Amino acid sequence: MKISNNRWFHPILLLFWVVLGILLRLIGLGDKSASSIEISTLVFSLGHGLKTIPLDQLISIDTLLSPLRFETTTQPSDVVYHLFTESNHPPLYFIINHFWMKLFSTEGELVSLTVARSLSSIFGVLAIPAIFSFSYFAFQSLIFAQITAALMAVSPYGVYLSQEARHYTITILWILASLGYFVKAIRSLEKEKPLSIIQVIGWIIVNGLGIASHYFFIVFLGAESLVLAGFWFKDWRHQLKLLRSAWLRIYIVSLGTLISGLVWIPILESLSNDQLTEWIETQLKGFRLIEPLFRLIAWLITQIFLLPVEGTLIIITMISALILLTLLVWVSPKIIQGIKFNLTSPDTQLETKILSGIFFSVLGLFLILIYGFKKDVSLAARYQFVYFPVLILILGSALGRIWKQPQQFNPSWISLPPFLQDHGKKVVIVTLIMGCLGGLTVGLNYGFQKSQRSDLLASYIINQSQTTVIIATSKRTHAETRSLMGLGLEFKRQKAENLPQFILVKKTETFSPTLATTLTQVERPFEFWGVNLKDNTDFSQFRCQQDPRELPDFNGYRYRRYYCR
Repeated sequence: MKISNNRWFHPILLLFWVVLGILLRLIGLGDKSASSIEISTLVFSLGHGLKTIPLDQLISIDTLLSPLRFETTTQPSDVVYHLFTESNHPPLYFIINHFWMKLFSTEGELVSLTVARSLSSIFGVLAIPAIFSFSYFAFQSLIFAQITAALMAVSPYGVYLSQEARHYTITILWILASLGYFVKAIRSLEKEKPLSIIQVIGWIIVNGLGIASHYFFIVFLGAESLVLAGFWFKDWRHQLKLLRSAWLRIYIVSLGTLISGLVWIPILESLSNDQLTEWIETQLKGFRLIEPLFRLIAWLITQIFLLPVEGTLIIITMISALILLTLLVWVSPKIIQGIKFNLTSPDTQLETKILSGIFFSVLGLFLILIYGFKKDVSLAARYQFVYFPVLILILGSALGRIWKQPQQFNPSWISLPPFLQDHGKKVVIVTLIMGCLGGLTVGLNYGFQKSQRSDLLASYIINQSQTTVIIATSKRTHAETRSLMGLGLEFKRQKAENLPQFILVKKTETFSPTLATTLTQVERPFEFWGVNLKDNTDFSQFRCQQDPRELPDFNGYRYRRYYCR
């Protein structure tokens, strides 16, 4: 009897992918510094706000980090209040995270980054059996399902999202659930058999929960709508068909989803004028017009393959890039053939068309946001979560086809050198091994590094400073507050003996008189560090001499050092 025919083989293999996914997501989980947006998650999940931090006055590190301290008196209503008054995110994940952190936090203590990130990791691990279930439901093939689950387990991008204390992984679960209902609905149209009332209600609830988790879920719903419109127009000549019960049930889902989304319109309207989203606004001219396209391609590749390209010697980065390029040249033709085969095979044609339609619809909507609305969503890797599970499903089914019929996948339209010529199963094995190496790359922090390396800057200040340290930052939005808090948190995490003091300067057109007062009244000697301080004042008038040396660069921070003797 074949091993694969054993009733326990596939459950055990799926369990293996889950365990592998857990291990990859645990590597370095609590070691990396907190990003600005993670600080936001921690503060709001604790039921606190950012407006409590004083402006234009010298504060201690304990005052700066007070919103990160756990208090048993806060309630979910506090979470919702601060989110709706200070942020631009829906509340579902933050409320769940509120209860999660209550389980592992102590009154008055700083919240643990590991605890906060672990919830996202749990949802990321749950995506492995979830995508297995969807793949089997869609393609009725355990081989397809196993390879798809393996891709989700080892995906570098999946590991990256799972190690962020954010709401992306829970939204991926809603995307997979909505996809399941969507495929079921299309099948019902093909067979002229309507969805059940339970399925209609379930789909509406899932879509509502998706919107309540992340507003970008609306982009996914837009992609589903475009694909559904394609099937609608296919039936437009048969008007009576459009009124049959199968379509009527889908109309009900559309209406219910619309209503669940209308609740958020007042908040979404405020986002257009929200300074927190200004950073993705861009004016693309000249050669910059094609930059978003290259970024999107890069994010697509890193969802499957990644090697050390950040925080390494340039020679290692170059070798990694060369290996990745060679791998893509070898793997891509076979994967494309696998997708083409699935598009023509009767048992996979419909589902592959649905997934491909949604994938390209999301990318199309992204391009509209980028070039039409001047919102460059390619700037951040995290926004690509919208199509991530769909891409994994497409690639997993293509690799599954290659595994089942390996001899058919030697591309005739491209001439490859002998050492790159091989048959299907090795393609699948190499892809999964390289994916696993990519997951390790992320865990060990050689890929998808934080955009703000507060750990490096804090370590540099600790090692360089010999006297009292004062750090000043200009404050325009909560983003600057969060960045300063992330830096302050690193001083605590690195157990600095000489803890600095901070001043959050309200950004004005002229020099801050409060900062001037501080520089003249603080007991000397001390060091003054302007971190992301948007002020070109000559501080020598306050007897503070700028460090003449060339200082090292740290991602996300522009800084100057002054000696105030």
